[in-house]
Amino acid sequence: MAVWGLALSTFAARVETDRTWYLAGEVMRVSFETDRALVAYAELCDTQGMAAGVVMSLHEGKGSGTIELPAELHSGYYVLSVYTRDNANVAQQLVAVVNPLRKSVDDDVEWVKLADSESESFATTDVSPNTFLLPPSSKPVDVCETEGHVIRARIKNVYDGRTFKGSEITPSLSIIGKQIHYFEGKMENDSMAVFNTYGIHGKQPLVLSAVTSTGVSLPIEMKSPFVVLLPKALPHLVFHYKRSEVEARSLEMQRHQKAIKEQPAVVPLDYDDTVYGTKPDLSYNLDEYRQFLTIREVLVEYVICVSKRKVNDVQKLFVSLDQIPNVNSWPSLVLIDGMPVIDVERLLSYDARRIHHINIYGGQYTFGHGVYNGILSFITRSGQLTNYPTERNTQYLVYDFPE
Repeated sequence: MAVWGLALSTFAARVETDRTWYLAGEVMRVSFETDRALVAYAELCDTQGMAAGVVMSLHEGKGSGTIELPAELHSGYYVLSVYTRDNANVAQQLVAVVNPLRKSVDDDVEWVKLADSESESFATTDVSPNTFLLPPSSKPVDVCETEGHVIRARIKNVYDGRTFKGSEITPSLSIIGKQIHYFEGKMENDSMAVFNTYGIHGKQPLVLSAVTSTGVSLPIEMKSPFVVLLPKALPHLVFHYKRSEVEARSLEMQRHQKAIKEQPAVVPLDYDDTVYGTKPDLSYNLDEYRQFLTIREVLVEYVICVSKRKVNDVQKLFVSLDQIPNVNSWPSLVLIDGMPVIDVERLLSYDARRIHHINIYGGQYTFGHGVYNGILSFITRSGQLTNYPTERNTQYLVYDFPE
């Protein structure tokens, strides 16, 4: 029986892991090297689906990342595939995972106990590991990430019996927090949007939305960046284990899992009122004006440079710093904690006591293909949309942007 750890693929790209076997619930550290790319994708799969994945930043063709292995993984072999969007060569290797705390009908492992005096635990198989790795042609070529992270989303472009064309839809991606990070996507066709993001790193809450020119909000959902390269079969895992080693790592893994559960929710980015490096023309701190109960009252009684009127029968807000409304100007971009406001009336009825700052930016702005005459930004005290529900048909999720 051949003894082996983790076989490297023979393709141009190269992948390595920090251990020769893993416990379910541990952290896997992955290193990747290729000839060119800025971002790489790593996915761990069995024959049923993807168990875990991570997006990694590359610098001069090299990068690393960590994959949190779910504690409920079954024991057996998995395939780790790492690839870039523009590279048809997929670097792969088999990964042995054992779960001493939970049995599963999907387990495919034979436990062979070693004496404590013997060497460290190891995994074996009696077949060539390369038999279970995919040929390079199985990875479709995708768009290369050269300037920032690319995110795709699928849009249901049918509403109330009407089908909307891509040219009628404005897709947007915004980071929720105390800063403005807003991106408008490009429609690849009538139902698929692509966003080229930049300057965002780590786990961040985001909202995806898609609005038609007539103010209709369409359902939108992020498309997984992972290809999900499923192996047709996997070898039988023979795990030669040293009990004291497995027990020590199991205790450490359980402490790690407890620490994960105790971690606080994602904290919004620190307050920064600049947009493209520009400070707001007007800024209001509502700590100084506690008497207003709704945003409507604040805009009517205090913020005199904002007006409201309908465009294509949809209510819009307009910023006019000279206090002279221009009926021919574009509407302003209205945000609350970075999320675009689609339903203006709901914003106007929102509790003003939850708002900390109102920032108003003059001039024209583009965040993709749309043009806006000014920005009206509302920042709550928490920076997390306190009691302000996300707009209808939008998608809210926490996404891990590559560093």
